Amino acid sequence: MGVKIFDGNLDDLGGGVMKENTDQEQALEDAVALKREEEKHLEQNHGMRVALRPIKALNIMRVEVPDEIIDELNTHIDTDIIPANKSYASGLVGQMKNDEKSAQLEFPMDDEVGSTLKTILDQVGTTYLRSAYQRDAKAEVYNCWTNHAYAGDYNPFHDHGVKTMAGLSGFLWLKVPECIKKLDGENPNINGASGAVDGFTHLIWGTNTRKDLLQLKPQTEDYIKPEEGVMLIFPNWLKHQVLPFFGEGERRSMAFNWNVNDSEREMKKYMSDN
Repeated sequence: MGVKIFDGNLDDLGGGVMKENTDQEQALEDAVALKREEEKHLEQNHGMRVALRPIKALNIMRVEVPDEIIDELNTHIDTDIIPANKSYASGLVGQMKNDEKSAQLEFPMDDEVGSTLKTILDQVGTTYLRSAYQRDAKAEVYNCWTNHAYAGDYNPFHDHGVKTMAGLSGFLWLKVPECIKKLDGENPNINGASGAVDGFTHLIWGTNTRKDLLQLKPQTEDYIKPEEGVMLIFPNWLKHQVLPFFGEGERRSMAFNWNVNDSEREMKKYMSDN
């Protein structure tokens, strides 16, 4: 027996009047305009059809975490993680040292909050692998820590290690100071000592220069403005750094690494029959 989508009394719908779906109408108009544009190009190109084949360098997944989860994580950090004060800094390159509250702290995954978070992160990581890379594999978080940065603290250029051949890394922003929130994250202009990317995360996946861009080589870096409740996930080899900020407040984030456990079927894709 299927779901009875159409069963029920019309009164159950609340007696409202159906409204026009403006998004749907706009999508239809856009499709018609695109079709006309294609026909125009076809005529101009003497009947020759053209297509572009984009070749990607990597995939970065953005996840927006509900406010209630962020609040619960911040409460757990304030009441449990910070008082426990188990430093994770010895294995990290972060320079969190300019305030008495500057720290990088271990976030255990074996208590109630940590276990629940691990379940969510494992699901999100596995979804990333299958959606971004069609990889028949499971992602498993194996370590997690919190970053508590204050004015002048920073995280130099680095990447993350994992225990498997492939791996994922990511971070979740939990608190962002007002001095960073007010900055323009879309078109930052870093000329003139503007401080336009203070506190931003800098992602780098190549060595191209401005001249390379003029020669039609691809962009290989980006500045990302931190947003509370936003998580980014990417391959663990992706180099990145966190720039210092100069103002009141805490820039708080969590970071995690996932091992990637490929299925037997996935492994066979890369094996010779010989």
